[in-house]
Amino acid sequence: MLKEYKKIYVLIAIARLVEEGKKNISTRELSKVIGVSHQSASRYLKELEKEKLIETVISSKGRLIKLTSKGVDQIKLHVGSILSTINKVYVTHVFTGKVFTGLGEGAYYISRKPYFEQFYNKLGFYPYVGTLNLKIESYMDQLLLAEKMAKPPIIIHGFSNHERTFGDVYCYPVVIGDKYDGAIVRALRTIYDNSVVEIISKYNLRKELSLKDGDRVTFLFKTLAIEKAP
Repeated sequence: MLKEYKKIYVLIAIARLVEEGKKNISTRELSKVIGVSHQSASRYLKELEKEKLIETVISSKGRLIKLTSKGVDQIKLHVGSILSTINKVYVTHVFTGKVFTGLGEGAYYISRKPYFEQFYNKLGFYPYVGTLNLKIESYMDQLLLAEKMAKPPIIIHGFSNHERTFGDVYCYPVVIGDKYDGAIVRALRTIYDNSVVEIISKYNLRKELSLKDGDRVTFLFKTLAIEKAP
């Protein structure tokens, strides 16, 4: 029998795909989103359909999935419980992320002089030219992270030069590895989804913490930001 937390996780994943405009969701597509095999996803769906939380239709594209009103009610019920938990723990929550190598775009953008000077003026340090990229794997951490980053950020304002326009960057001060001050940076245009954070610091964090791809590192939000987003 499917455990309750897995049931809600799958229902929320389906709801998220619908919100993104997916009218027909295949089992294979869902399996990629929730990170399980096609066979496991099929088993989950059978149990959800048995409880009348979803409806499925077999088509030329495979099994297509749709939430029922009962399924939507289940999501609403559990989201309320999740938010209650978030309100209790998010202030001091320690996040864990898995290190991975990005595409190097962070170093390019950070080094632009108009950004660079604002980092110093607003965050109190000139950043090492490069970001520490972390994948947030825990579902609860992802929910707590979204709650944190819904707060007003410190804004590094965009600018234009003769070549192109650079957008605003939102910053959230953090402490990494219980020792190093830094900030999560999030561009308004990014190739990453919300489960990825890019962190800057005046230190080369990979070197200081002896990190390699696949290692896990913790971080803690320091304070709420001081400048409101427009």
